[in-house]
Amino acid sequence: MYGFFECSKCKAKWESAKVYSKNKAKTLYYGQECKSCKIMCQPYRVEETMCSLCGEVARTCGCDKTRHTDPNKPHRSDLCEKCRSGNRCQ
Repeated sequence: MYGFFECSKCKAKWESAKVYSKNKAKTLYYGQECKSCKIMCQPYRVEETMCSLCGEVARTCGCDKTRHTDPNKPHRSDLCEKCRSGNRCQ
C-alpha cells in the first residue's frame, strides 16, 4: 500500500510505499514517525501501489517486484511503527 503522511506538529509531508494495514478491513494502519518531531503519524490517505510495468495492482501482478521499490531509498525501520512492534516490513 502507498500512503500519504503529514505531521500534526510541524506539518512536514511525506509519502511511503511501505504502508501496512493493522486489520483486515483496512481501516487502521501502522504509522510512521516524523523525522523532525519524533511523533508517530498516521497516513491521511492510503491507496494501492500500482505496477509501473503492467498498470495492475502491484501486490497481485506477476511482474518483477524489485521494480516497485527504489533501492536508493531504503526503508527506515527506526521510524516505522510496524517494524518497531516486532512485525518487520522486510
